[in-house]
Amino acid sequence: RQFSPATRTSSAPGAAMSALEDGRVSKLRPLLPASCVLEQSAYSDAAASTVLAGRQAVRTLGDKLLVVVGPCAPHDSAATLEYAAKLAEVAKALSSDLVVLMRCCYAAPDASEWRGLVMDPELDGSLNINKGLAQTRELMQAVNQLGLPVACEFVDTIVPQYLADLVSWAQVGADRSRSRVCSELASGLSMPVGFEAPAGAAAAAVGAITLTARPHPFIGVSKEGVAGVVHTLGNKDCHAIVAGVARIDEACGQLRDARLPESTVVDCSTEADQGAAARHVAELVASGSTAASGVLLKSFLVSGTQPLAQARAVRA
Repeated sequence: RQFSPATRTSSAPGAAMSALEDGRVSKLRPLLPASCVLEQSAYSDAAASTVLAGRQAVRTLGDKLLVVVGPCAPHDSAATLEYAAKLAEVAKALSSDLVVLMRCCYAAPDASEWRGLVMDPELDGSLNINKGLAQTRELMQAVNQLGLPVACEFVDTIVPQYLADLVSWAQVGADRSRSRVCSELASGLSMPVGFEAPAGAAAAAVGAITLTARPHPFIGVSKEGVAGVVHTLGNKDCHAIVAGVARIDEACGQLRDARLPESTVVDCSTEADQGAAARHVAELVASGSTAASGVLLKSFLVSGTQPLAQARAVRA
């Protein structure tokens, strides 16, 4: 039996329709469109110049080494800017040999009790995301204002609309490098992107680099909050990130097979002794090897991980 659209629609009572969707959704809170958040955030010429210069410096490293360094997930803006000021001085002093970017990730690691600055700026589970987006932009702008470019890991396809204009280098983590959605997003980003290879699977990062270089259409949301089809041009400014020095050779072999530049960024923070790993990379570079073109390091004013309870106490 054939049914007309009108027959199908009218045959479902309102109560039945409500049972068909959102059965496990408790509430939906509005999120400010990215255009509104950007409008409220004063954008300085100095910050814009830092972002653009940082992107160009990563694209044209030459003999320099890329160093992405900073806290895993900052929550204290004052302390983060104190660290940034110190790092900016070091970056300037070493600028003839290093391209230094500061890590400023808006999301905490998946295993963390805290969700990150965007999701939970109050550190109390209240999830004031509109405040978190504005606060994260303010922090990134202040870091750029110091002349220090920002690096950030993107973990979704929405938040980049709010922050990407302040980022000089983006990372896609190992758990997302296999995701076609992340490659589609990266294909439209304006900055260089590093794909971290899952353990023992460098081919996943290499595949993501190849995929990201091509144009893609994907469903996204505009800065005005309107859903639509995004058409990208492709992003060829991508490279592989490996978790530790032991995986450099494997990744270079996969890159060679794919006819891509045989150079990696080494995440030294995955090693038991990241200092030793960084020294190993330095020795490689000094020997004339191009297998490593950069390092990722975790660093802050004080070493170690700050428990959430302690962070809350500092805020109180």
